[in-house]
Amino acid sequence: MDDQNTSETEEQDFSFSAFANAPFYVKINEDLVSLSGVCPGQSVVDLACGVGGVTKLIFEKLRGAKDSMITGVDLSSSALKQAREDFKDVKDAMVEFVQGRAEHLSQLIKEKVDAVVFCNAIHQFDDKETLLNEISNTLKPGGIFAFNTSFYEGGHTEGTEQWYRKWMFRSIRILRSEFGLTPVRANKVESRRHISVDQYIDILRDKGFYIREKRVTTIDVPLEGWVLISQFEDWINGVMPGVPLAPARESLQKAATQLFEEMKVNFISRDWLDIVAVKQ
Repeated sequence: MDDQNTSETEEQDFSFSAFANAPFYVKINEDLVSLSGVCPGQSVVDLACGVGGVTKLIFEKLRGAKDSMITGVDLSSSALKQAREDFKDVKDAMVEFVQGRAEHLSQLIKEKVDAVVFCNAIHQFDDKETLLNEISNTLKPGGIFAFNTSFYEGGHTEGTEQWYRKWMFRSIRILRSEFGLTPVRANKVESRRHISVDQYIDILRDKGFYIREKRVTTIDVPLEGWVLISQFEDWINGVMPGVPLAPARESLQKAATQLFEEMKVNFISRDWLDIVAVKQ
Protein backbone atom coordinates (compact mmCIF):
# COMPACT_ATOMS: atom_id res chain seq x y z
CA MET A 1 0.00 0.00 0.00
CA ASP A 2 1.45 3.38 -0.97
CA ASP A 3 1.74 6.37 1.37
CA GLN A 4 -1.35 8.11 -0.04
CA ASN A 5 -3.54 5.04 0.42
CA THR A 6 -2.17 4.52 3.93
CA SER A 7 -2.98 8.15 4.79
CA GLU A 8 -6.54 7.82 3.44
CA THR A 9 -7.08 4.58 5.39
CA GLU A 10 -5.93 6.23 8.62
CA GLU A 11 -8.20 9.22 7.97
CA GLN A 12 -11.18 6.91 7.44
CA ASP A 13 -10.34 4.88 10.56
CA PHE A 14 -10.48 8.01 12.71
CA SER A 15 -13.12 9.97 10.80
CA PHE A 16 -16.51 11.11 12.06
CA SER A 17 -18.42 8.84 9.66
CA ALA A 18 -18.96 5.89 12.01
CA PHE A 19 -20.47 8.12 14.71
CA ALA A 20 -22.46 10.02 12.08
CA ASN A 21 -24.26 6.82 11.09
CA ALA A 22 -25.33 5.90 14.63
CA PRO A 23 -29.18 5.83 14.69
CA PHE A 24 -29.54 8.26 17.61
CA TYR A 25 -27.27 10.77 15.88
CA VAL A 26 -29.04 10.47 12.53
CA LYS A 27 -32.30 11.27 14.36
CA ILE A 28 -30.72 14.41 15.90
CA ASN A 29 -29.80 15.70 12.46
CA GLU A 30 -33.14 14.68 10.94
CA ASP A 31 -34.78 16.89 13.55
CA LEU A 32 -32.54 19.86 12.66
CA VAL A 33 -33.19 19.48 8.92
CA SER A 34 -36.93 19.39 9.61
CA LEU A 35 -36.66 22.39 11.93
CA SER A 36 -34.80 24.34 9.24
CA GLY A 37 -37.81 24.17 6.93
CA VAL A 38 -35.83 23.50 3.75
CA CYS A 39 -38.20 22.58 0.93
CA PRO A 40 -38.28 21.53 -2.76
CA GLY A 41 -36.99 24.10 -5.22
CA GLN A 42 -34.47 25.64 -2.84
CA SER A 43 -30.68 25.85 -3.00
CA VAL A 44 -29.10 24.48 0.18
CA VAL A 45 -25.52 24.15 1.43
CA ASP A 46 -24.62 21.26 3.72
CA LEU A 47 -21.59 22.74 5.45
CA ALA A 48 -18.99 20.28 6.81
CA CYS A 49 -20.91 17.56 4.99
CA GLY A 50 -18.38 14.77 5.56
CA VAL A 51 -19.43 11.61 3.72
CA GLY A 52 -22.87 13.09 3.00
CA GLY A 53 -25.07 11.73 5.78
CA VAL A 54 -26.88 15.04 6.32
CA THR A 55 -26.80 15.70 2.57
CA LYS A 56 -29.02 12.63 2.19
CA LEU A 57 -31.45 13.99 4.80
CA ILE A 58 -31.66 17.31 2.92
CA PHE A 59 -32.05 15.46 -0.37
CA GLU A 60 -35.12 13.66 0.99
CA LYS A 61 -36.70 17.04 1.76
CA LEU A 62 -35.92 18.45 -1.70
CA ARG A 63 -36.50 15.30 -3.72
CA GLY A 64 -38.55 15.67 -6.89
CA ALA A 65 -38.05 19.37 -7.57
CA LYS A 66 -36.04 20.14 -10.70
CA ASP A 67 -34.86 23.51 -9.41
CA SER A 68 -33.42 22.12 -6.17
CA MET A 69 -29.69 22.42 -5.62
CA ILE A 70 -27.68 20.87 -2.79
CA THR A 71 -24.00 21.64 -2.33
CA GLY A 72 -21.97 19.68 0.20
CA VAL A 73 -18.82 21.44 1.41
CA ASP A 74 -16.03 19.74 3.34
CA LEU A 75 -12.27 19.92 3.77
CA SER A 76 -11.68 16.16 3.60
CA SER A 77 -10.97 14.76 0.14
CA SER A 78 -11.57 11.17 1.24
CA ALA A 79 -14.95 12.04 2.79
CA LEU A 80 -16.03 13.85 -0.37
CA LYS A 81 -14.88 10.92 -2.51
CA GLN A 82 -17.26 8.67 -0.58
CA ALA A 83 -20.08 11.24 -0.74
CA ARG A 84 -19.75 11.58 -4.53
CA GLU A 85 -19.81 7.80 -4.89
CA ASP A 86 -22.99 7.54 -2.81
CA PHE A 87 -24.74 10.21 -4.91
CA LYS A 88 -23.50 9.15 -8.35
CA ASP A 89 -26.92 7.79 -9.39
CA VAL A 90 -29.01 10.75 -8.20
CA LYS A 91 -31.17 12.03 -11.08
CA ASP A 92 -34.09 14.07 -9.74
CA ALA A 93 -32.17 16.79 -7.90
CA MET A 94 -28.82 18.45 -8.46
CA VAL A 95 -26.24 17.46 -5.85
CA GLU A 96 -22.59 18.53 -5.95
CA PHE A 97 -19.68 18.44 -3.54
CA VAL A 98 -16.98 21.08 -3.14
CA GLN A 99 -13.73 20.78 -1.21
CA GLY A 100 -12.78 23.79 0.85
CA ARG A 101 -12.80 25.53 4.21
CA ALA A 102 -15.95 26.82 5.85
CA GLU A 103 -14.11 30.09 6.48
CA HIS A 104 -13.98 30.56 2.67
CA LEU A 105 -17.60 29.62 2.01
CA SER A 106 -18.60 32.72 0.06
CA GLN A 107 -15.68 32.10 -2.32
CA LEU A 108 -16.67 28.45 -2.82
CA ILE A 109 -20.38 29.12 -3.42
CA LYS A 110 -20.74 31.60 -6.27
CA GLU A 111 -24.51 32.17 -6.17
CA LYS A 112 -26.56 33.08 -3.11
CA VAL A 113 -28.45 30.18 -1.51
CA ASP A 114 -31.69 29.76 0.42
CA ALA A 115 -30.23 27.87 3.38
CA VAL A 116 -27.03 26.70 5.05
CA VAL A 117 -27.26 23.65 7.32
CA PHE A 118 -24.31 23.07 9.66
CA CYS A 119 -24.50 19.92 11.79
CA ASN A 120 -22.40 19.53 14.92
CA ALA A 121 -19.30 21.37 13.73
CA ILE A 122 -19.67 25.07 14.58
CA HIS A 123 -17.89 24.53 17.91
CA GLN A 124 -14.70 23.65 16.01
CA PHE A 125 -14.27 27.25 14.84
CA ASP A 126 -12.78 29.71 17.27
CA ASP A 127 -13.40 32.75 15.04
CA LYS A 128 -17.15 32.40 14.83
CA GLU A 129 -17.62 36.02 13.73
CA THR A 130 -15.63 35.47 10.54
CA LEU A 131 -17.42 32.18 9.96
CA LEU A 132 -20.84 33.80 10.34
CA ASN A 133 -19.82 36.61 8.00
CA GLU A 134 -19.05 33.98 5.37
CA ILE A 135 -22.36 32.22 5.95
CA SER A 136 -24.27 35.49 5.81
CA ASN A 137 -22.50 36.47 2.58
CA THR A 138 -23.54 33.14 1.07
CA LEU A 139 -27.24 33.48 1.94
CA LYS A 140 -29.99 35.34 0.14
CA PRO A 141 -31.93 37.94 2.16
CA GLY A 142 -34.35 35.91 4.25
CA GLY A 143 -32.08 32.88 3.94
CA ILE A 144 -31.90 30.29 6.71
CA PHE A 145 -28.89 29.29 8.79
CA ALA A 146 -29.59 26.15 10.84
CA PHE A 147 -27.01 24.54 13.11
CA ASN A 148 -26.74 22.21 16.05
CA THR A 149 -24.03 21.33 18.55
CA SER A 150 -23.59 19.45 21.80
CA PHE A 151 -20.29 21.22 22.47
CA TYR A 152 -21.27 24.49 24.09
CA GLU A 153 -20.98 26.00 27.53
CA GLY A 154 -23.62 24.24 29.60
CA GLY A 155 -23.94 21.32 27.20
CA HIS A 156 -23.41 18.67 29.85
CA THR A 157 -26.74 17.43 31.16
CA GLU A 158 -27.09 18.13 34.88
CA GLY A 159 -25.81 15.23 36.93
CA THR A 160 -23.50 13.76 34.27
CA GLU A 161 -20.29 15.48 35.37
CA GLN A 162 -19.32 12.44 37.45
CA TRP A 163 -19.52 10.22 34.36
CA TYR A 164 -17.10 12.42 32.39
CA ARG A 165 -14.62 12.60 35.27
CA LYS A 166 -14.70 8.83 35.78
CA TRP A 167 -14.39 8.19 32.05
CA MET A 168 -11.35 10.43 31.65
CA PHE A 169 -9.63 9.14 34.80
CA ARG A 170 -10.23 5.52 33.80
CA SER A 171 -9.10 6.14 30.21
CA ILE A 172 -5.83 7.75 31.34
CA ARG A 173 -5.20 4.92 33.79
CA ILE A 174 -5.62 2.36 31.00
CA LEU A 175 -3.45 4.44 28.69
CA ARG A 176 -0.63 4.52 31.25
CA SER A 177 -0.84 0.89 32.35
CA GLU A 178 -1.28 -0.72 28.93
CA PHE A 179 0.62 1.65 26.65
CA GLY A 180 2.98 3.60 28.91
CA LEU A 181 1.57 6.88 27.59
CA THR A 182 0.23 10.07 29.16
CA PRO A 183 -1.68 12.99 27.56
CA VAL A 184 0.42 16.07 26.88
CA ARG A 185 -1.60 18.99 28.20
CA ALA A 186 0.68 21.48 26.45
CA ASN A 187 -0.65 20.09 23.14
CA LYS A 188 -4.31 20.69 24.00
CA VAL A 189 -6.25 22.25 21.12
CA GLU A 190 -7.15 25.68 22.44
CA SER A 191 -9.37 26.57 19.49
CA ARG A 192 -12.09 24.26 20.85
CA ARG A 193 -13.38 27.02 23.11
CA HIS A 194 -17.03 26.49 23.93
CA ILE A 195 -19.40 29.44 24.17
CA SER A 196 -22.85 29.72 25.71
CA VAL A 197 -26.26 29.77 24.04
CA ASP A 198 -26.58 33.47 24.81
CA GLN A 199 -23.20 34.15 23.19
CA TYR A 200 -24.28 32.32 20.03
CA ILE A 201 -27.44 34.41 19.90
CA ASP A 202 -25.54 37.66 20.46
CA ILE A 203 -23.11 36.90 17.61
CA LEU A 204 -25.93 35.92 15.25
CA ARG A 205 -27.85 39.11 15.99
CA ASP A 206 -24.69 41.18 15.57
CA LYS A 207 -24.26 39.63 12.10
CA GLY A 208 -27.77 40.58 11.04
CA PHE A 209 -29.71 37.40 11.84
CA TYR A 210 -32.84 37.04 13.89
CA ILE A 211 -33.56 33.86 15.80
CA ARG A 212 -36.53 31.90 14.50
CA GLU A 213 -36.04 28.78 16.60
CA LYS A 214 -33.90 27.94 19.63
CA ARG A 215 -34.16 24.77 21.61
CA VAL A 216 -32.11 22.49 23.82
CA THR A 217 -32.95 18.79 23.74
CA THR A 218 -31.65 16.17 26.15
CA ILE A 219 -30.49 13.12 24.17
CA ASP A 220 -29.92 9.70 25.70
CA VAL A 221 -26.59 8.59 24.22
CA PRO A 222 -26.07 4.79 24.40
CA LEU A 223 -22.72 3.07 24.89
CA GLU A 224 -22.42 2.77 21.11
CA GLY A 225 -22.27 6.56 20.84
CA TRP A 226 -19.41 6.91 23.33
CA VAL A 227 -17.50 4.04 21.72
CA LEU A 228 -17.88 5.55 18.25
CA ILE A 229 -16.99 9.11 19.25
CA SER A 230 -13.83 7.68 20.84
CA GLN A 231 -12.47 6.82 17.41
CA PHE A 232 -12.96 10.33 16.02
CA GLU A 233 -9.63 12.12 15.63
CA ASP A 234 -10.90 15.54 16.71
CA TRP A 235 -12.43 14.15 19.90
CA ILE A 236 -9.28 12.18 20.72
CA ASN A 237 -7.07 15.23 20.23
CA GLY A 238 -9.35 17.23 22.51
CA VAL A 239 -9.46 14.80 25.45
CA MET A 240 -6.08 13.08 25.01
CA PRO A 241 -3.76 15.67 23.45
CA GLY A 242 -0.41 14.43 22.24
CA VAL A 243 -1.39 10.74 22.35
CA PRO A 244 -1.21 8.54 19.22
CA LEU A 245 -4.70 7.88 17.89
CA ALA A 246 -4.84 4.08 18.12
CA PRO A 247 -3.92 3.67 21.84
CA ALA A 248 -6.05 6.68 22.76
CA ARG A 249 -9.05 5.16 20.99
CA GLU A 250 -8.58 1.79 22.67
CA SER A 251 -8.21 3.35 26.12
CA LEU A 252 -11.31 5.55 25.73
CA GLN A 253 -13.45 2.73 24.35
CA LYS A 254 -12.36 0.22 27.01
CA ALA A 255 -12.97 2.72 29.82
CA ALA A 256 -16.46 3.62 28.53
CA THR A 257 -17.45 -0.03 28.24
CA GLN A 258 -16.20 -0.84 31.73
CA LEU A 259 -17.99 2.11 33.31
CA PHE A 260 -21.33 1.39 31.63
CA GLU A 261 -21.14 -2.13 33.08
CA GLU A 262 -20.07 -0.97 36.54
CA MET A 263 -22.62 1.85 36.74
CA LYS A 264 -25.35 -0.43 35.33
CA VAL A 265 -26.60 2.27 32.92
CA ASN A 266 -27.94 2.04 29.38
CA PHE A 267 -27.14 5.62 28.39
CA ILE A 268 -25.55 8.89 29.47
CA SER A 269 -27.51 11.99 28.54
CA ARG A 270 -26.15 14.94 26.62
CA ASP A 271 -27.83 18.26 25.77
CA TRP A 272 -28.02 19.27 22.11
CA LEU A 273 -28.53 22.87 21.00
CA ASP A 274 -30.52 23.62 17.82
CA ILE A 275 -30.72 27.15 16.40
CA VAL A 276 -32.46 28.32 13.23
CA ALA A 277 -31.60 31.91 12.30
CA VAL A 278 -32.85 34.07 9.43
CA LYS A 279 -30.74 36.60 7.54
CA GLN A 280 -32.45 39.98 7.63
